[in-house]
Amino acid sequence: MSSTQFSLPAATWVQITTTDKTGSVRHQSGDTTVVYTESATTPAALSAATPIMEATLKSQDWAYFSVGASDFVWAHANSADAIITVSPGSA
Repeated sequence: MSSTQFSLPAATWVQITTTDKTGSVRHQSGDTTVVYTESATTPAALSAATPIMEATLKSQDWAYFSVGASDFVWAHANSADAIITVSPGSA
C-alpha cells in the first residue's frame, strides 16, 4: 500500500487506517499535539478517560502495530489543524 496524507481539522477524530494493522505515521505540519487511539467506532470527545496509543508533535514519527482485527487507528489534532502521513506496512 502507498502512503496517504490526512488533513486533521482541530478537535475532530479522523479514521486513519482501514485494513492495515501495522505501519507508521509522520506528523507533517500543525502546531498542535496529535493523539491517536484504537477503536472499532468513532471515539467520543477527547477526555482524560480516552485511551491514548501515542501523541506526536510536528516532525515526529511513530509506528503502530497489532491493531485489533475489527479496530482502526484514529487521530485527533488537539488545538489546531494538522497534516499527517500514514504509511501502512511493516512497522
